[in-house]
Amino acid sequence: MSMLPNYILTFIIAIFLIYSYINIKVEKAKVSNGCLYGIGIVVAVLLLGMSIYGIIFNIPLGQVQMLIENSFR
Repeated sequence: MSMLPNYILTFIIAIFLIYSYINIKVEKAKVSNGCLYGIGIVVAVLLLGMSIYGIIFNIPLGQVQMLIENSFR
């Protein structure tokens, strides 16, 4: 049950990134604030990486965050 947030977050972020790619590249939509949108994309990619890491190594998302925080100490 503790792995369920990893799967949910991975699904939501993957949908967001696919939607963003389609809007910007395929439909050539204009973004009103490119800087904030870029930061949102970077955060989404980082969270997607954390979720996939947790899924591969069977670690809950909170422990993945703790591993990352401890690596900077």
